[in-house]
Parts: sequence; C-alpha cells; structure tokens
Amino acid sequence: MSNSAAAACATLTSALPERVITPDDVQYESLRNFPWSQTCWLPAACYVQPRSPEEVAVALKAIKEAGSQFTIRGGGHNCNPNVSSINGSGVVIDLRHMNSVSFDKSRGIANIGSGSNWGQVYAFLEEHGLTAIGGRQKDVGVGGFLLGGADSIVNFEVVLADSTIVNANQEENPDLYRALKGGGTNFGVVTRFDIQTYEIKAQYTLNVYDRGDYANILRATVEVQKAMETDPKYGMFVTFYPTMSVVGLFYADWVSETPEAFQPFFNLKSLINSVVPTTNGTVKSLVDALGPATHLRRHVSMASSKVSYDLYLDIHKHWLAMLEKYPGAGNMFYALQPLSTAVAQLAEARGGNTLGIERVPQSWWAFAAEWPDEENDVAGYQGVNELYSGMREIAEEQGQLLDFIFMNDASVSQKALASYGADNVKRLQETAAKYDPEGFFQKQQKDGFLLRKM
Repeated sequence: MSNSAAAACATLTSALPERVITPDDVQYESLRNFPWSQTCWLPAACYVQPRSPEEVAVALKAIKEAGSQFTIRGGGHNCNPNVSSINGSGVVIDLRHMNSVSFDKSRGIANIGSGSNWGQVYAFLEEHGLTAIGGRQKDVGVGGFLLGGADSIVNFEVVLADSTIVNANQEENPDLYRALKGGGTNFGVVTRFDIQTYEIKAQYTLNVYDRGDYANILRATVEVQKAMETDPKYGMFVTFYPTMSVVGLFYADWVSETPEAFQPFFNLKSLINSVVPTTNGTVKSLVDALGPATHLRRHVSMASSKVSYDLYLDIHKHWLAMLEKYPGAGNMFYALQPLSTAVAQLAEARGGNTLGIERVPQSWWAFAAEWPDEENDVAGYQGVNELYSGMREIAEEQGQLLDFIFMNDASVSQKALASYGADNVKRLQETAAKYDPEGFFQKQQKDGFLLRKM
C-alpha cells in the first residue's frame, strides 16, 4: 500500500465512519472480486462507499489532500483494469449505495442515482408504464454506461474536483452538460442522472443460428440496416461466438406480424432455435431473459465502419483465422451493432454531444475474449488486439473505416476521446480546464479514457 493511499484511507475512515472498507474487513474480498472481469480483481488500499453527494465531496477532498490515486466504480462492468478497480496505490470510490430511483410524472423524467444498475431502473420504471434507453444486461451500471454517451439525459448532478456540487443541463453549466455526454470521468463524479423516459412497448426475439451460415446471416443484417434508415423503430445486434451465432431483433412497438425487414432471419435454414421467442413485452422482460453476466477474465476492443456486405464477410473470415491462431483465447467473439443516420441527428436535436458521430449508416464492432485462467492472458489479449487491428486494416483498404470509438466497448489503450474529432477534443479540454483547473481528475485518477492521454 502506498503512503498516500494509506493516508487517504485513514482520513476517510475518520471523516466517513462506517463508509470505508479496508483489507482487514470481512466485506473486503467481496468488493475486490465484484467487477465483471476477473482481470479487475485488484486489491485496493480501501473502498469508500458514500451515500450522498455531500459524502462524495468529503471523499474527493480527502483523496486530493493525501495525493492518492483513485478510481470510480458504479456497476463494475468495465473490464479494463484500473478504471473501476485499483491496486494498493489507491482508493476505489464505490457508488453502488447511491442507487435511489424516483420519477417526476409531470415531466416524464427519471432521477437515477449513479450507483444504480439497469435491472433496478427498468423494474422501477415498468411500474409507471415507462422505460429508458440503457444497457442490455441487468447488472450493467447506469453511471459508466451513460457517461460513454447518451442523449436522453436532461441533467447531471456532479461533484467537482473542489468538492462543490453543481447541476449541468442546457441552462446551468451547459458546457459541462455537453462534455459529460460522452466525456467520461474527466470532469467530476456524477452522482445523479435525470433522464427522459419513453413508452414501454417493445417486440423482441433472440435467435440462435449455425455460425457456418455467416454469409446469409450477414446479408440479412445489411437488409435490416437499410430498413433502419426509413423506420427508426428497427434495432438489432448480431454476435458470432466460436460455437454459434446469436441475433437479437428489436422493434419499438407491439405489432401482430413480424416486421418485414426481420423476415429473412426467420427464413434462414440455419436457425437452430429461439432462446427468446418473439414477444410483445418490455425492456425489463428482455433483460430478465438475457440474464446476468458471468465472472471470467476478459479483454475488449472496438471499431466502427460503414455498412458493407463485402466488408462484413472479410472481417468474419479474419475472425475465423484468429480463432485458429489463438485457441487459448477461449470464447473470442465479435458483436456487430448497427446504427442508423438518425442517431447522429437525434444527438444534434438534443443539444449536441461530444461524440462526433458521422451522419451515415454504420456498424459498431465490439471484439472480445473471455477465458477462465491467468495462463491464457497473453492469448486473450493478443487475440483481441490482432482481431481489432486486422479489422481496421481491412476496413481502411476498402474505404469503409470510421474514426469513432465507442468508449463503453473499448480497450483503455484506445484513443476514444481523440476519435470524437479535433473540435470536440478542444471543447473537452477547455471544459476540463474550467471545472478542474488543477487537473485533479487527470493527475490522480489511476486510468481510464482520460484527457491526459491525448
């Protein structure tokens, strides 16, 4: 344990009694081993678990004065070490007890504590006949997900580096409001998100296919992407695992017949079964069906491209080659998430965000591997890294590569913020200098998608 971390933990224990867990406490091991990826099971000097913005402010003051490193944890779903975890060099600010959820019926706004997870949020909102745009797994944390870029947020409650508590919205601190929509943890600790809610209706299906039929699965994916340009209710993802392909089909309404663009998926002879049959349900019932994630060792990377069937085929063949080259990478897979032009248009209509997404139909590619033991760490990391770099080469050669890197699916070694474009980066840097002039979040935060790495 570093001297600065020890000093921070001592001050925190005095200032926030019953909020600090040290290695001697019985709860310590469960907190260390809480993150989604075992690569993040690191032994922090201590964990502080604030229950209010005021307690977050006290924690930041203690950490700042001690000169200790720190990380911020919500749901612990980020699988990059030292982002929501840390070793004995620092403190984890664990926000999971700040998990209140309330609803302002007059405005249709949900007030969500940043330590909540999406399972809690969906369950609460369903009681009001509403839902929100969030994660597909119930145990994904609200805070990390939304700070990666979300346009449904109308207000952030934020504790700044000087321990002041402010709101950021289109009227108050609008520059901070814009920066937080995709700018991550560079500006403060967000303690509450006020987000827009929506009608609850959703039709969904989760199908499993023989992955050998990838050509037809990818062709059907392109057809859905065409339909998404004229009907914003369409949504989908396709994931190729070593043993199968899983396709999620979503339509933002209850309809009596299968939406036309989805029909090719149901006609494929490679369809093995529907693990979640077509259901007119809710987002809550969908994430309940998907279930929580398991604890394994993980590594991820991310890229984006334009829509191209030929490109998709070449990337898939590259993935097949990586499976053969890195058998120790275990379950090495990729997920393709289509986005329509309307995504960028919606961001602009809601006051803009910092992501700089191009106004073209596109696909976000998430590359990942998960394996059970440390002896395969090299294979897991190298396999994903080579899968990502090869995809970029293929897409660049075909003129289909896009710059954007989605923070939530990226490796911390990737330059997600730089992918937003020079103008957006400049605005982020100016905002950080204004709200954190001493650079506390750059100097003492252990790692992450930080401006100091630009």
